[in-house]
Amino acid sequence: MNHENKMHILGNTRINTFIVSAVITTIIVSGCWNPFSPATEPGTEIQYYNPVDSAYKVLKNLEYAYKSLDIVHYLNCFRDDFEFHLREIDWDDYNDDGIIDEYWGIDQEEAFHILMFNNVSSIELTLSGTQQSPWTGDSTGQSLQMPRTFDLKVYTNEAHSEGYRASGSALFICRKDSMGEWYIWQWWDLSDT
Repeated sequence: MNHENKMHILGNTRINTFIVSAVITTIIVSGCWNPFSPATEPGTEIQYYNPVDSAYKVLKNLEYAYKSLDIVHYLNCFRDDFEFHLREIDWDDYNDDGIIDEYWGIDQEEAFHILMFNNVSSIELTLSGTQQSPWTGDSTGQSLQMPRTFDLKVYTNEAHSEGYRASGSALFICRKDSMGEWYIWQWWDLSDT
């Protein structure tokens, strides 16, 4: 299968939206590359934040879930009201209901990530930035907006010699649930390409 056919197939999945445009965030597929070694040694156990009593901790748990390909911990970063907001260029009918989706919810997010986590060797996600401020879209003042840049490497083979790399920017809107734990309520793709 040539590179154009691979890109066409990827264009029809959530993996494309996350890997090609971005969690996910715009993602730029650079094809195959020779990446650096993964940041952690095999067998290193990840210590997730629990309780998630600060907004930054839910973003760290998101990174850890990608690194460990752990769908349960990944989904723990969200609640039923989650929304992944796409760039206009990525709007499409992702759930085959005949309506163009500008964003999707937790069900679509879960389906895409199960597919991705089950079909790659490993993933490295780095979110950079420390800025946070109250989100003006929440009249209660309880939600925080957290702009971040991301660097994503998806390895498709055990040798970590092939895969995809993407980078861009995103806005995470985080708030507390009824138990006082922080979660990602909205994830906005802010990338330029």
